[in-house]
Amino acid sequence: MDELEGMHTRRVLEPAAWILQMVSGLLLAALIAIHLYVTHFSTHDALAYENVVERFRDAGFKAIYTLLLLAVTFHAFNGVRAIVLDTDFGAKNRRAVNWLLMLLFVAAFAYGILLMSSV
Repeated sequence: MDELEGMHTRRVLEPAAWILQMVSGLLLAALIAIHLYVTHFSTHDALAYENVVERFRDAGFKAIYTLLLLAVTFHAFNGVRAIVLDTDFGAKNRRAVNWLLMLLFVAAFAYGILLMSSV
């Protein structure tokens, strides 16, 4: 029964993981384009400390950077997960790999939020 459940989970989660990887990649492209425009093409002093702090105090920019952080961390950890699951170790320890990488993803995202809130 356990093997059957694992097979069912794989069929349900893997297409979703692949789709979310593609969506997060597209989101990354759009958000990084916005980031590059604002920080490198809008003004010459966009990277001055005062301007960076001012952007982080703006709710719109904070939302954009939070979404960027979420997309980056998800895309990275889901990519690492896919690579590890392609190995013999990952295939044998699928549940442990999934849980470990999910916990690391949550920890990395929470740490990023903590850093952004300290600005």
